[in-house]
Amino acid sequence: MKIYLAGSFNSRNRLRPIRDKLWEFGNEVVSSWLDEVAQPKNLSKKEFYKKLALKDIAELKSADLVIVDVLEPSSSGGRDTELGLALGAFATKQIFLVGPPVSVFHELVDDQFASWDMCLHKMNPEHPDDIPF
Repeated sequence: MKIYLAGSFNSRNRLRPIRDKLWEFGNEVVSSWLDEVAQPKNLSKKEFYKKLALKDIAELKSADLVIVDVLEPSSSGGRDTELGLALGAFATKQIFLVGPPVSVFHELVDDQFASWDMCLHKMNPEHPDDIPF
């Protein structure tokens, strides 16, 4: 299954081990934003952000499942836009929420989890001991 992880950019270090665990379960995690580097000197901020947004949209579109992490606040609004696209433009996606719902739109997801432990258990129920979080 192809999975897109949506979350606060500041959460990427925390989400990388979760991405790795989802890969171990046999999934393909398409969220390259988790490993993004600094803005290239040859691109303006506007050009760089536009490229990032288009890349994220393409990755989101390719996913079967979108998991939205709301355990930390987001200052950019990116994960909220990604959730909106998953609910609207790409409405065929299955969507999970990890963390407490903080928006009315969070109630539209397919499943909600209080923690990543609970979400990962659902993703790999045959081997719950393989979940180190």
